[in-house]
Amino acid sequence: MSTDKSDAVGTDIKGVVNSLRAAARDTVETDDYITYSTLLDIHLSNCSTLEESTRVELLQGLESILLENEGLLSHVAWDLPILLLPYLESSENFEDVAAAKGLTSRRLAFSIFNLVAEKGNAKEVFLKSIEALSSLSLDIDDAAAIHEKIELEKVFVLKFYALFEVIVSVTRRIITQYPSRFLTTSSSALLSFLSTHIDELYTQSLSVIVRRLYLFARDYVPPVSKTPVDPEEEALQRRMLQSYITHLVEIIFRTANLDWSNRYFNFIKKDIKVLPERERQRETSVVGNGALEMVERFLQLTSSFDMHPSMFVEAILEEPAEMDQEESDDLTFPSPPTSASSIPLSSEGCFLLLSEFLMSEKNHKIRFTLPQIILISKRFTNQDDHILPSAGVCDSIGLYGWMFLKDITPEEIAEVSQEDFNSYLHIITALSATQGDAARRFLLHTLVVHLLSLSSRERAYEYIFDTLMYCPYENACEAFVVVLKDFLKSPGRSNSTNTKSSRKSIMGTIEYDQEKQEQINDLIQDCIGTVDSRGSLLLDEKFSVLQAWISNFLVVMGGDTQFLKDVISKVKRIIDKDARLVETSENMNSEEKNEHILRQRLLQAGVQSLENGQLESKLNSLSI
Repeated sequence: MSTDKSDAVGTDIKGVVNSLRAAARDTVETDDYITYSTLLDIHLSNCSTLEESTRVELLQGLESILLENEGLLSHVAWDLPILLLPYLESSENFEDVAAAKGLTSRRLAFSIFNLVAEKGNAKEVFLKSIEALSSLSLDIDDAAAIHEKIELEKVFVLKFYALFEVIVSVTRRIITQYPSRFLTTSSSALLSFLSTHIDELYTQSLSVIVRRLYLFARDYVPPVSKTPVDPEEEALQRRMLQSYITHLVEIIFRTANLDWSNRYFNFIKKDIKVLPERERQRETSVVGNGALEMVERFLQLTSSFDMHPSMFVEAILEEPAEMDQEESDDLTFPSPPTSASSIPLSSEGCFLLLSEFLMSEKNHKIRFTLPQIILISKRFTNQDDHILPSAGVCDSIGLYGWMFLKDITPEEIAEVSQEDFNSYLHIITALSATQGDAARRFLLHTLVVHLLSLSSRERAYEYIFDTLMYCPYENACEAFVVVLKDFLKSPGRSNSTNTKSSRKSIMGTIEYDQEKQEQINDLIQDCIGTVDSRGSLLLDEKFSVLQAWISNFLVVMGGDTQFLKDVISKVKRIIDKDARLVETSENMNSEEKNEHILRQRLLQAGVQSLENGQLESKLNSLSI
């Protein structure tokens, strides 16, 4: 039966239009609008089977019918948004369709969308458009070519735009004493839409959608009321818009960041004493993206909604409200709120908005103590969930750490419990190890070193040793081998700090006593044993740590002669074993073989340096 109907539409479109026109006259007389909606479903739902010229003729006819019968339009408009969405698609190139001079089904569909927004029953169209928005999906085959993905994405954005404009337009025509109820529905639907699709969209498409979501708040006009609106209703709407903005910023920064931390780090780098001179003078490149202008606008928008930086600070520091997990994921409220105070702001959104404020207002008076920074970092990294925080949160944690702890004193650090202090360092170390951006990894790692340099010797050594012992991130362990070397007092190094800072620093002053030598020797032996036991040998992820122990730590710090002989012997055996693996393996490709050979040479160079150091030590003893 469905095939026959499709053929009828394709071969006799004029008959279909005439049928709809005649049915429209009957419907106006009988008030049987449900039957007419059924006819629309039958004749409009076969869009994919119709040629472009047939689509144009069908939509032209429908538009003229609706223009002639506003009463009919008012009653059936609710059914049209979902039916019209497929007509925004086209087999032709997106740009070619947009540039076409004649009528297209896409333009006619938009024209009917406008009629629906202007003349349809406002409440019914509002609800059905919200429903249509929630059903939008971006189904793109991973194997599709880039240009195909871009074409599909443009159509997806076009569908969003059509529904968005309808929702905004009909909202302004709704008559109600409780406008907050409609704002709750629309703002939640828009946030849910962005949250669902933000990871699927290219930057250009995302910027178009975010721009519309920004305008939703900036240009918000509430539904009409025949009587004065209760002040509590006005307060509810204002608070909802505040909440909407903060949640919107939270979602946007799941994937975006503005390099706040890198930009600030570049500004203060020259004063960071734990950095070598060459690093202080080198400027780190800052990643730019199109989100900067939009976030600046969001920050400006918060002022128009009476949101001040103190409100952001309060939201960041206060205990989060208990929320049902499903409600939290959907970014919706379980029911229309009864008071403005019951509507939560997004604490993460406030955290990010405050970051932009801190960077844009150089003379701000915001201050956070070390205990507060620890609290904030714990709250926004979700350590218990083992989920990496968003790009924006990682960026902000780096910014807050350097902005508020750059000039911290040893006395302030000593006032914080070792457990709390170490928990903060663990967070920063983990973030440093897991960042994709090398510059941010470096600044976060440097923050840890900076704070350790102002801690007591005992605290610093304990944290460094525990990190090397238990940290699951090999790149962090590799970095902390170097940190350990820098903090220990090596043979020939004076007790004075290796910086020109007048501040107290313990770098290079921790005594490398017998107990510490034994602890560190055990770490080195464990690392050698781990690499030797792995089937991939020098391609194992532990290789970088072994390389750091041999070429960086032991070459500088030295050690017991027998211990060094044992290390050299074991490492040489691993190198030989790895070379045999390369020679005998039948499944190893050339790239893997080359990587094995490169690592053999790197480790061999470290061993050679150790042997040369031993030889030099013997010669010195003989000369004495």
